[in-house]
Amino acid sequence: MSGRRKQEMAQPAERIDSQSGIALLLVLLIILSLTAFSVSLVLFTQSGSQLSGTMASRSQAYYAALAGLEETRGRLNPFAADALVTLPQQVNQVLYLVNSSSQDPVNPTNASSPYYDYEYAQEFSGGFGSAQVLPSVASDQPGAGTSYVIPYKWVRITLKTEYASKTDVNQDGVLNSSTPVYWDGTHQDLYPNPPGGLPVYMVTALAVEPNGIRKMEQEEVAGTPPVVPAGGVETAGSTSLTGLSGATNLTLNGNDYCGVQPNLPGIAVGPPPTTSGLINIQGTPSEPPFVSFGLPQTAFSIIQNLPSQAIPILYADPTHVASVGGSLAGTNVVLGQLPGGSNPGQPAAVYANQSLAISGPTSTGYGILLVNGNLSITDGFRYEGLIVANGSVTITASSAGNIRIYGSLTSFGSLNINSSSSPSTSVRIHYNSCAVTNAFQSLPRGIRSFKQLSF
Repeated sequence: MSGRRKQEMAQPAERIDSQSGIALLLVLLIILSLTAFSVSLVLFTQSGSQLSGTMASRSQAYYAALAGLEETRGRLNPFAADALVTLPQQVNQVLYLVNSSSQDPVNPTNASSPYYDYEYAQEFSGGFGSAQVLPSVASDQPGAGTSYVIPYKWVRITLKTEYASKTDVNQDGVLNSSTPVYWDGTHQDLYPNPPGGLPVYMVTALAVEPNGIRKMEQEEVAGTPPVVPAGGVETAGSTSLTGLSGATNLTLNGNDYCGVQPNLPGIAVGPPPTTSGLINIQGTPSEPPFVSFGLPQTAFSIIQNLPSQAIPILYADPTHVASVGGSLAGTNVVLGQLPGGSNPGQPAAVYANQSLAISGPTSTGYGILLVNGNLSITDGFRYEGLIVANGSVTITASSAGNIRIYGSLTSFGSLNINSSSSPSTSVRIHYNSCAVTNAFQSLPRGIRSFKQLSF
């Protein structure tokens, strides 16, 4: 009996030990699960941090390469203070803008360099072996040569060809590698001797982050071809010309002042003009002195497209221009710096979004003046470049000074020129293709395409 009781009394203890073992096992499993979860969480966090860091570096490299493209695009402007003087003139020529320092030298044409330009051989057959590498130009970005410089390494400038861009521009089934591509303002084509097109440049930038992440980006850029007016003065509306009766102090001359482009009529008009007094009109053809025409489509595109590239006149000369009663008035305005002597001047594209009145004996300008309304000019005024008014134009000479416009004047409305009030002053408008060309060269280079390159 006593032995049986001892057995019966031992059984609960065994069950208790078994239950304790199961509980311990469950605790260990829970601890292992939590440990595994914690390790996974740490690894996931590290992976996320690494991924986030990689994405940040990729983004930084993208914008660094973009900074190189923008610096170069700005320096393609020949009137920029840091303009690139020597540009490729042949398809085998290549120019590099390098962002180098003594601690981190950049040589894109050296195959042993960490920044070697492998892409060049993909775009130009023969690679550097058949290339003429122009002397490189240093970046002048803020911080150049220091540790906080924007980390693009180089920017390459070449002329665009069909082969380099892998684009069949003229749709003839052949990727031409020897002829540059030109932009005429509306489309691209191949012109060995372009009459008015401008070369398209391929601008390629490489950026490298400190952790080795790279980005290579490419733009195709070209300037805006200058317009060729129909005459030294052109207008679509009625025209009235009034000069002195005893002397000639009103001259309209269509012969190119700088002798580069073919001569034009002195004035091209819509309806036949009315005239009074002595007026000197020169140009080709010289007889009859007035040429009847309708404003070409390119003239309309000027007032539609160029304002986006121009400076509002209130910003261009806030000291001398003010808004008065729904229109703009400028006295002794300065709209771009005139060239003189060895000074090449600084053209400016200026836009007036309302009618504009210019007066004062010392008003000057150089570049492109766009007026979305009527334009009136009195007193003294000297301007070189293109003037376009989307309304009437009134020019009145006074004893305050002479009115001189060297370039071209276009009016979409009526034109009224009166120089009869003062025999001591005069009005002269003379076609100057060089002034018009310089004005358009000062415009920002337009981006015709953009892409990222893989390598």
